[in-house]
Amino acid sequence: MKHFKVGGLALLALGLCVGCEKKDEAADPNNSGVAGSSAGVGGTAPMPASTPGAGGADPDEVRKGERGSSCDSTIDCEDDLTCIVTSACPAGVACANKTCQPSNFNLTGTGKSCQVSDCKAKIDCCGDKPLQAPAKCADRKLICGSPTLAGCTTTSCTSATADICGKGACSGRCSYDSLFCRENADCAANTCDPLTGLCKMTGGSCSSDLPCPTVDNTCSLAVQYCDCANKKYKPDSAICADEDCEDVCGFTCKEDRCVVDDSCGSDDDCPETAHFCNAGVCGQCKTSTDCKDEMCINGHCGPSCKTDTQCPTFEACQAGECVYVGCRTDRECVLQARTGAAAPSQDPRLAKCHIAKDIGTCVLPCDIDAQCAPTEICHEGICTYIGCETDGECKTIAGLHDLPLPTPDRPWTTTAVCKPEGTAAP
Repeated sequence: MKHFKVGGLALLALGLCVGCEKKDEAADPNNSGVAGSSAGVGGTAPMPASTPGAGGADPDEVRKGERGSSCDSTIDCEDDLTCIVTSACPAGVACANKTCQPSNFNLTGTGKSCQVSDCKAKIDCCGDKPLQAPAKCADRKLICGSPTLAGCTTTSCTSATADICGKGACSGRCSYDSLFCRENADCAANTCDPLTGLCKMTGGSCSSDLPCPTVDNTCSLAVQYCDCANKKYKPDSAICADEDCEDVCGFTCKEDRCVVDDSCGSDDDCPETAHFCNAGVCGQCKTSTDCKDEMCINGHCGPSCKTDTQCPTFEACQAGECVYVGCRTDRECVLQARTGAAAPSQDPRLAKCHIAKDIGTCVLPCDIDAQCAPTEICHEGICTYIGCETDGECKTIAGLHDLPLPTPDRPWTTTAVCKPEGTAAP
C-alpha cells in the first residue's frame, strides 16, 4: 500500500509540472487563433492575440509615466524624465511624494551675477544735504551731549595707573569743598558772589567792605580718583540750538551701497564702548597705554579671539582676528546644512565642501538639473547658480520692484546690472 501512495504522489507532481508549463503558441503550426483540442474536453478557447497595427496594445509594453504623474523610480517615467521628490515629507518619514519631472532644462550658467548699486561717492547718498557740519559744530556733541566723559569710570587710581581713566583724569580732592583737582590752582577761593552777596564757600554775607574769610582749600593728591566730569558740558549753549548743525547728511557710500556713516573725526564722535577715534574708525584704544594689561591690536584691547571657538561658524582665528574661511570638511557642511537652500530631492547629508581660493563653500553634488534648487543647474557635478544674462533680469532677481521715489532723506536710486562675477560694480 505504501508503494502505491508514493507512486501516486510522483505522478501527481509530474502532472502539475506539465500543467504549469507555458505553451509556445507561436511555434505551434496548428495554432490558428481558435480553440484547440483542449476545447473538446471542456477547456476554454484562448483569446486571439493582439497584434500591432490591428488596433490593440502590445501586452508586453509598459506605459511610462508622463510629467507630473506619480512614480516610485525613474524607470517608471518617460525618457528625459526623472522620478524625484516634489513635496516635503514629515520629519522621520520615508518620502513617497514623487513625480516624473524633467531631468535637465537646457539652461546654461552665465558666470554672471546681479550687482546692486546705490552710489559711487558719498554725495550720491546725500542729495541737497551738506556732506559735513560747519567747523563751529565740531564740539557740539561734547557741549550738548553728556555731563560725563565716555569710557570713564570714577574709580581709584594713581599717577602710574592714570590710563585707566580713559578720557578722564586721575585727580585728587580739594581739602575744603572736596572737588576734583590736579593742583592748588584748581581749588576755588572763598570769594564774594556779587549777584547773591554771599561768600561762595562759607555762605556768609559779604560786600566790597565786608570780605569773605580766608579758608584752607588746597589740593590733596594723597588719595586719587578718576575725574569723569565733562568740563565742556553746557547744554544751554547757543550751539545746541544752531540750525547749521542740524540736518547734516548721515550716510556714506560703502561698497556701492548707501549706509549709515559711523566714521569719526575725533574721540568725541565715538560711543562709550569704543571711545577712541583712530584713522576715522572708533575703537577701544589707539595705543597699548589705553588698555589694561593688554596690547592694543587693530583698535581692540587684546585680540578679538585667541582660538577658533571664539569665532562664528566658518570663521577661524588668525592673528587675533576672526576671518571667514568657509568650510574645511564635508562633515561641517552636513552638520550646518541649510535644507531650505536645497531642492526637495536633495538630502543635506550629501553636502560637500568645495574649496576654491582657500575659501570653502558647501555645495550639493548632482547628476541632473532636477536635483538642484530652482535657481541652479548641475554643472560639473555641482549645483551652481544659473546667473543672469541681462540687466533687465536683475530687476527681478534683486527684487527691485515698486521702490519708493527718492526723497530728501533718501535721495538715491537703487539699480542693478548683470556683471561677470568678481568684477567691480559700474
